[in-house]
Amino acid sequence: MSVADLLTRSDALLRAGATPGATVWPTGFDALDRVFRGGLRSGELVLVAGAQGQGKTTFGLQVVRSAVAAGRAGVFFSYEHESATILERLLAMEAAYAAHAAGDDLRPADLARIRRVFEEVDDEGQSLAQALAGLAHAPEALAAVTEYGPRLHLHEATPTTDVDVMAEVIGHVAEETGQVPIVLVDYLQKVPGAGADEIARTTGVVEALKDLALSVRVPVIAITAGEKSRLGAGQRMRAEHLRGSSALAYESDIVLVIADKGDIISRDHLVYDLTSLQRFRQWAVVTVEKNRHGEDHVELEFRKDFAHGRFDPEGGPVAERLIDERVFRA
Repeated sequence: MSVADLLTRSDALLRAGATPGATVWPTGFDALDRVFRGGLRSGELVLVAGAQGQGKTTFGLQVVRSAVAAGRAGVFFSYEHESATILERLLAMEAAYAAHAAGDDLRPADLARIRRVFEEVDDEGQSLAQALAGLAHAPEALAAVTEYGPRLHLHEATPTTDVDVMAEVIGHVAEETGQVPIVLVDYLQKVPGAGADEIARTTGVVEALKDLALSVRVPVIAITAGEKSRLGAGQRMRAEHLRGSSALAYESDIVLVIADKGDIISRDHLVYDLTSLQRFRQWAVVTVEKNRHGEDHVELEFRKDFAHGRFDPEGGPVAERLIDERVFRA
């Protein structure tokens, strides 16, 4: 297509009330969306990295939840969790959102209480709505999930769920919902692919996921494992520490690294007050390690609310100084 043809097509789309450029998908984290100039874009491959237990899946699910709550579609390919577990997280997350919207003093139902509803058997038998009725803000949570439920598909992935299978599922979801869904993969290193070793296999998978993002014109978010064992004293996890292949950082458009703030805060902030470490551990730092279409090396912090399976979306820039491995290499 010539540039002249592209101009003509763009003009026609604008006249028809359509956008000729990328479609933007807000993440629901305002501070992050400002860095991304609105949100994630169609065709982008987004890697979410971090050590175990940092909230990578929580973050990815929360971004997808924001998309479907805004009326869009989503699909979650989970190699790690059963669908019922994801549903419990969604209900706890929505209870917290409902409590914030209500502005009352009721403590919203947390993940532990909602999990009991799913795991404890009532001899008399009752509906899900009845079981949740006595929990604060759980009825609103159920209503929210019920509303966007048809647009959010949870796919329990197996060792045969490769990128070709993902493309088929995305096609089915698009037919059902009338729109192509945002995609979450948890996690990348478990996606089957060809290759004699992990590096070759990971290279093939990440390239295929990038092609998938481009072909279906949606953001593809992939949780990826980091090699914490490769970190030396005073080092933070970076793109080069992602497990597998250098293609991970090369092929991706955005790389986000999530870390416990207490693990990466400069020791200067702890010298006179060791009790402040517990306060820092209530926060996670999301580092925009790479951003192909905008600002990168940005440090943002968000309060953990893991009791409700989420992060508080109202975060902002990190004020304190964080550790930097360069300090230890002098």
